[in-house]
Amino acid sequence: MKRPQKNAVLTVGGGALTMSLLTACPQPPPPPTFTTLEFRFPETAQTNGLTLAAIYFVDGSDPAQKAGVQVLANGSLGRDGQFVYPGGPNASAMVNSGTLQLASYALDPLKKNAACLSPFKTGEASGLQDVVITPETVKTCNVYFTLFRDGDGDGKPTKGEELFNTHDIYSYADAAFTYSFASTDGKSQEKGARVSGWSLVRHEVLQPTATPGQYRVTMNSVPITDQRLTIRLHEPTDRLISMGLKGLDRGGLK
Repeated sequence: MKRPQKNAVLTVGGGALTMSLLTACPQPPPPPTFTTLEFRFPETAQTNGLTLAAIYFVDGSDPAQKAGVQVLANGSLGRDGQFVYPGGPNASAMVNSGTLQLASYALDPLKKNAACLSPFKTGEASGLQDVVITPETVKTCNVYFTLFRDGDGDGKPTKGEELFNTHDIYSYADAAFTYSFASTDGKSQEKGARVSGWSLVRHEVLQPTATPGQYRVTMNSVPITDQRLTIRLHEPTDRLISMGLKGLDRGGLK
């Protein structure tokens, strides 16, 4: 009668061991996801290190990270939506479009990076007036887009190397929030709403005819389906008064 009891104990013990092993076995990480963004810009010669890049800024609070601009990803360049490669069979001396992919494995560390993730109030809203943020403690980390000539070969844009940019951003917020503020001269008012997590934030500027010299700016998270709409790069402008549309009819842009 003792032998069956021993087998039963072994069975139970074996089952417990099996369960323990199953519990300890880590789950495989989810497969990476990619956000693909399309860009258009005035015709530009594809020479001297012309680069389309997604960038972010490190504030210097972490001594292990070099303060300043950091490149998250580089894109491909083309003409009228068709990819071209210098020296390739369809090489073109001029380009006016580009594609850039943002990978989840590159974005995920940023939302935990205290040198990028900072309070909206003291970051994006710094130096402005009549600031209202709900909730007030929300933090954001932003990715920006630029087309530049890498003249010094370091792979990072400088102000002197930048040709075109956009006020549209790819932004992470640690909570959904709304905000509004005004420029210090009182000529511009901006408001926006962003979702929790990563989203593409579109920049729009209106100048109502009823109030000449006054600007109304919105910066809102857009649905994922609207991420397919082309982002237009333009010469650097003041985002509180301009969408930078001047000159975008050049290069075949309609």
